[in-house]
Amino acid sequence: MTGGGMGVLRRLARLVTPAMLIAALPLALAMTAAAGLSWRYNQAVRDQRDLVVHTYRVLLAIDRLLSVLQDAETGQRGYVITGDRGYLRPYEAAVAAEPAALAALGDLVADSAEQSERLAAATRVSARKLEELARTTDLRATEGYDAARAAVATDDGKRTMDELRAIVGAMDRAERDLLARRSQETARIERAIVWIAALGAALSLAGRVAATLLVAAWRRRQLRRAGEARKAAGPHSMNEP
Repeated sequence: MTGGGMGVLRRLARLVTPAMLIAALPLALAMTAAAGLSWRYNQAVRDQRDLVVHTYRVLLAIDRLLSVLQDAETGQRGYVITGDRGYLRPYEAAVAAEPAALAALGDLVADSAEQSERLAAATRVSARKLEELARTTDLRATEGYDAARAAVATDDGKRTMDELRAIVGAMDRAERDLLARRSQETARIERAIVWIAALGAALSLAGRVAATLLVAAWRRRQLRRAGEARKAAGPHSMNEP
């Protein structure tokens, strides 16, 4: 290091007194704590946001499962009423999509015992529904409209679909309750981050003010001591070469 640089360091060292260091220590600790809390809360809010996104994905998967089964039912009804095999295309597509819809929902709710239990029930009811739809479409193809209509008139299919809607509805309500709680927690953490940021800014400002006051007080003290030293030396010290 050059002589000029060493001179600057020596002057800074003279400015920083033990009293100033002791006075600044609590402030430094408070600012460090505020920074740590800010990091912790930022991490927590990211985790909460991930959970909120996960809940939305579950809700979409629930809607997808119900939509698939409704499409299958709509196609079956169209075919039973009209005999037009064109209605079987959405029915067959929905039947093919049902396992993937169940699997996707299962992956998303694997961390919840209650939702997994509801999904197991929905899977059983869904299988019964698809069996009923297949039976009526076969009757329409082999025995005609009247036989298929008589099977539909038993309302077995309606009761099965109502049961499925009740289970899926319970899953949906559970996820929406969870979403509300997670959204509230995210908002609470975000408010805490704002307060921590404000505290950090206040501490930073307080630190600058305190440092300025401490340096000013130290300089006044040094000037006073220099003046007292000159007075103690007496008037003759002024005339020495």
